[in-house]
Amino acid sequence: MSPSRVLMLIENPRFDRMIKRCLQDECILESNWGDCDIQEELFDLLLVDRMHLTKHSAQIKKLREDAHPVFLPSLLLLPLKTSRIPNKLLGKTVDDVLIHPFGKDEVNARVKNLLRIRRMSQDLKKKHDQVARLSVTDDVSGFHNSRYLHRHLDRLLAKNAKDKREHSLVFFDIDDFKSVVDSHGHLLGAKTLKEIAEAVHSCLNTHDRIVRYGGDEFVVILPRQSKAEAIRKTVRIKERVANTPYLQKEGIDLHVTASFGVATFPEDAEDKRSLLAQADHCLFESKDHGKNRIKVQGRDADGFIV
Repeated sequence: MSPSRVLMLIENPRFDRMIKRCLQDECILESNWGDCDIQEELFDLLLVDRMHLTKHSAQIKKLREDAHPVFLPSLLLLPLKTSRIPNKLLGKTVDDVLIHPFGKDEVNARVKNLLRIRRMSQDLKKKHDQVARLSVTDDVSGFHNSRYLHRHLDRLLAKNAKDKREHSLVFFDIDDFKSVVDSHGHLLGAKTLKEIAEAVHSCLNTHDRIVRYGGDEFVVILPRQSKAEAIRKTVRIKERVANTPYLQKEGIDLHVTASFGVATFPEDAEDKRSLLAQADHCLFESKDHGKNRIKVQGRDADGFIV
């Protein structure tokens, strides 16, 4: 475990020296004597005196709010002559108070306790994030699931009211995938889906997303991409799926094709429900007209790209 970083905002040189003697073997200590913005500092614990607390109160409060739900503790140092402890600040900008005179054992105990609580909050945050990721991850493909699809589309289309950008959606599924499962079994069928998803993902940019919708059906989300851009990318995906050999590690040189449906918001649909329905409908038309092709919603002529 790396040592904790402690930022010291202490005006009194005597206090500063005492704290350093107490903590220098346990923590990385940093002092800030200037007027720089403490929000630029990276630290695990703030040791602050009354003067700096008053000066930086708003910044400390905002920094702690931004760190939530991770606990960013602060410890206030007060001289003996102080008659009042600022109880109204406890829990907002201050978590504990040290009143002089204080010894090394007390300093270490207070600091270790606050740092222990911080580490617990960091661990809880990691576990929460892990659970959150798993809740939107498909366990077959390793990419996103339908829960993520709906959340992501809701966010994208909500932003559209401000940025007025187009967003495209591609539905596709694997042609005659049942024959793959019948020939090689369910386990290798699932592995094939994973390898297909990885092949499609290699065609996508940073902001694109691939989602396993269910069975052998997938959705590709193309944020801020027009219909023309979506068609060009779908053609690349179609070629990549068809030209990639699958299950090679198992000694099987499997080749498959896929059928695609493309729709664009807001040209083809005014909301998420309609957008999903239009892209899905195009996919079914692709399947009904011979498979291994792309059907584009609203395209002139028959709307097919072979």
